[in-house]
Amino acid sequence: MGKSSSAKKVARAARAGGATSQGKKRNLLFPVSIAAVVIVGVLVVGLARSTNSKAAAETPAVGEHIHAAYGIYVCDKFLDPLTDPGGDTLGIHTHGDGIVHIHPFGGAAAGKNATMSTWGKTDGLEFSKTGFTVNGTTYDDGYDCNGQPATVKMYVWNADDTSAAPQIVNASDIGGFRFKTDRLALTLAVVPEGADVPPPTSIPTLDNLSDVAGATTTTSLVGSATVTPGVTTEPATTDTSAPATTVPAP
Repeated sequence: MGKSSSAKKVARAARAGGATSQGKKRNLLFPVSIAAVVIVGVLVVGLARSTNSKAAAETPAVGEHIHAAYGIYVCDKFLDPLTDPGGDTLGIHTHGDGIVHIHPFGGAAAGKNATMSTWGKTDGLEFSKTGFTVNGTTYDDGYDCNGQPATVKMYVWNADDTSAAPQIVNASDIGGFRFKTDRLALTLAVVPEGADVPPPTSIPTLDNLSDVAGATTTTSLVGSATVTPGVTTEPATTDTSAPATTVPAP
């Protein structure tokens, strides 16, 4: 009886020890999993910050201010220039003047992130592999231009020399096109193959920008135009060819 009782005690102790060991293993699994998630999260955030910091140092860098003239040409005419529907949180937008204004607030719109797609986030322009959507209309390859199928491409010039052959960007690459230099001229075109594509009509506005140092507003009260950078109104005139006539009261 003594040996049997001792054997049972040893067996119970062994079972209890095994259960305790398994319980410890199960209890450790949760904190280890949490720690792994935290480590991965820190690494991802650190990588994102490193990437944005690198982008912020590349042209256009944070603190720089560059511009590109643009136009959206569908079939045979330019659409009206886009306007900002709300606030610009990235530092890449337009003023309804046919100009893309690029002055990154941070890495999200600087360097390699200063792209057509990034601009589109501010002004409602969405790109796909086959075209783009703007103002609720989608323009894809095959769009009907007066009975002819169109293709979507972007034509890129140096705004100071549009006589040179433009760079042509296919539809699938337009969203990733990067604003690397100042004074680009871009025409986002939806036209049949072989059609002539003109540079944007807003190129002269690059020389009359309202948001750069040195821009002024000049007002003349008599005999001349009121000029605001980017906007010109006709001069006020006074007809002095005939004397004033006084009509007696009845």
